[in-house]
Amino acid sequence: MRAVALGAALLASAILPAAEPAAKKAEIQGYCPVAYGLAHKAIMGKAEYASTVDGKLYYFASAQAKQAFDADPAKFRIAYDGFCATNVALGRRVKSDPTLFVLRGGLTYLFSTTDAMRAFQADPAGTIAKADARWPRLK
Repeated sequence: MRAVALGAALLASAILPAAEPAAKKAEIQGYCPVAYGLAHKAIMGKAEYASTVDGKLYYFASAQAKQAFDADPAKFRIAYDGFCATNVALGRRVKSDPTLFVLRGGLTYLFSTTDAMRAFQADPAGTIAKADARWPRLK
């Protein structure tokens, strides 16, 4: 019986196509990092306009956005790897909603909720100082 099961498994593996490796997920849930700074909007990127920097995959809304990013990725940085800035300040890694953002000091800060964004806006310098201090331990 065991030989029959093993034979069936081998036959199935010979017939079925090999599973493809899992597709790498785009950073910031596929939103275009350039759109925050240039259009002041959260715009979903497209896989056809993609770049990888430091092992992270980004999608862009257009060829021009991709070109701008490729020329100077640091100009379009997303703080705390896209985690909610207010929660990072509290010592937590909380997934953000990429449509909730604030531009400050050349960085885009993302937030998990509108309340988290409002808390950041009430004291951006204090929140950033706390988040910057806690981020190295949360990475």
